[in-house]
Amino acid sequence: MEYYKRKSPRIPDFDYSGDQFYFITICTHNKQCIFGEPEKLNTFGKMVCKDLLDIPTHFEHIRIDHYVVMPNHLHAIVVIGCDGRLGERPNLNTVVGQLKSGISRKIHSINPNLKVWQRSYHDHVIRNDKSYQIIWEYIETNPIRWEDDCFYKKNCRGGSRPSPTMGGFSFVFIHRQ
Repeated sequence: MEYYKRKSPRIPDFDYSGDQFYFITICTHNKQCIFGEPEKLNTFGKMVCKDLLDIPTHFEHIRIDHYVVMPNHLHAIVVIGCDGRLGERPNLNTVVGQLKSGISRKIHSINPNLKVWQRSYHDHVIRNDKSYQIIWEYIETNPIRWEDDCFYKKNCRGGSRPSPTMGGFSFVFIHRQ
C-alpha cells in the first residue's frame, strides 16, 4: 500500500528559531466562523487574543508585534529573537503548536466536540522593511476588507462589512511594537 506523504510548507533547511520576523496565518477547521465578527470578537475570539499576547510569558525571546483575529482565522507578526539577548529560542512551529493546543484546550472545556484548527499554518519570513510595512498594513486593514478576504464566508455571523470609519475594533487589534 502506498501512502501519501504531505509536503512540508516550511522552507527546507531554514532555521525557524533564528532572529527573524514571521507573518503567520492560522485558520479554523473547515474555515468555521467561531471567533465572532470582525468588529466584535466573541468569547472564543477573546481567548485567542489573550493566549496570543501571553506567548512571551511562555517563551523568552518571542514577541507578538501585530495581529488581528478574524471570524475564522488569525494573522500575526511573530518576532523570534531580535532582542540582543543570548539564549536558546524555540522554533516557530513549537510556538504555533503550543498556541493552537492551548486555545483548543480552553475551547474544548466549553464545547468538547468543536474542531478548532485546520492542520498546519501558513508562514512567511519577513525579510525587509518594505515587506514588513505591507504585511503590517494588511493585518491592520483586514477587518474592513472582510468581504473581500479569501477566508470570507457569507454564512459567518456578522458577515456584513464594517465601515472603515467605525470605531469598535478594540477587541480586534492590540498592537505590540
